[in-house]
Amino acid sequence: MSAPHKTLRPLHDAVDGLLAIRWDAVARDDLLDTCRALQRVANRLAAVDHELVAELDRRGSAVELGARDTAALLRALLRLHPGEARSRVAAADLIGSRRSLHGEPVPPELPILAAAQAAGDVTVRHAQVIARAVATLPDTVRDEHGPTVERQLVEHARAFDPYALGRIAERVHAHLDPDGLLRDAGYRERHRDLTVAQRPDGSARLDGELTAECAERLLTCLDPLAAPRPAAGGRRDPRTAGQRRHDGLLDALIRLGSTGRLPDAGGVSTTVLLTVAADDWSTGTGVATTGHGAVVPTAIARGWTGGDARELAVGLGHGGADPGRAGGGITGWTDARRLFSGAQRLAMAARDGGCTFPGCPVPAAWCQAHHLLDHADGGPTTTGNGALVCGHDHRVRVAQGWSATIVAGRVAWVPPAWLDPQRTPRVNMLHRPTASAHRDDRPP
Repeated sequence: MSAPHKTLRPLHDAVDGLLAIRWDAVARDDLLDTCRALQRVANRLAAVDHELVAELDRRGSAVELGARDTAALLRALLRLHPGEARSRVAAADLIGSRRSLHGEPVPPELPILAAAQAAGDVTVRHAQVIARAVATLPDTVRDEHGPTVERQLVEHARAFDPYALGRIAERVHAHLDPDGLLRDAGYRERHRDLTVAQRPDGSARLDGELTAECAERLLTCLDPLAAPRPAAGGRRDPRTAGQRRHDGLLDALIRLGSTGRLPDAGGVSTTVLLTVAADDWSTGTGVATTGHGAVVPTAIARGWTGGDARELAVGLGHGGADPGRAGGGITGWTDARRLFSGAQRLAMAARDGGCTFPGCPVPAAWCQAHHLLDHADGGPTTTGNGALVCGHDHRVRVAQGWSATIVAGRVAWVPPAWLDPQRTPRVNMLHRPTASAHRDDRPP
């Protein structure tokens, strides 16, 4: 069979032809017709993507190539946003073709939607709305009415945009389960979720679905901590109810952190990590980098400690507190033991910021300490011979032929010859983007 990607050549030629058109000379009605035709092609291409992704998933290609899962493989292969990669895998699972254990073709889980997308009748956003509407039906309702709901929403998608279709889907849900009584505890358990979308300045937006127990425990904690407190002079608390709940949650987290009952993270007692130059810390100037990569003014970061900071002096060469500056990197921290100490792990967290493997977003708290030269081969337990690596990359990368070393004060990974004949070192730019070492951050 000839390479399937060669069949895309006429498509590229067609795009070249479209790009060469002088659109200012095209009549309005022809512009509208071309817009509709182009969107239909884009809709159909999504169906092809589902088939490709579904086949990669069936074959276990991600495991074969050392990726965590198919979404991680797509992210590395196509340079996708993590959310888009996950969405494409989820869509392929619902809309792409399937096979039985014996290799026989099995209809897609949402066959009506799959046919409509293959025909170009619905957009990717339409498909997401319909798939979510069917998936979030209570089990008993979905078993009985799922195909009908799917068919009706596909018909509506031919006439309404995704926003309007979402409103229609809400009305369908309300009609089938007007009181929400069919969403039992099992449903809530399966759909529990919590997302913390952090911004570059460290602030974040919360979104999620809590089980009854989680919600009750949260509200119970907030009852005393979010209650109004008289302001100076006996005036009413000026904070809104939402602001009081925010402050109550922060108070609860501070109290929890001070108990010492949280489990270790990455071999270190759970610690809010702030990396900052010593002079900036003492004067309250400059910025500090948090353990999750946010950059905040030092004056604000100092207030987080409440006078209870555990200071760890880490020499970072001429680069100061920024390991990315020339000459940066931990100047030395030696230990004769095989296991890295908590202080060494914190020092490496300040330098590395997270998993050092190129393109890996895992934060420092989820990482393991890795000997660059294995301890069994005489490698010392020093920060200069250590690196933070997530569990997946720790297990997989050395077996694939990767090795790690220090380049200009940063941990750099050297790819195997089969992947890069020049074996050019690669540095992970996600956690410390000002690195001075080689900036090739391509994941495998």
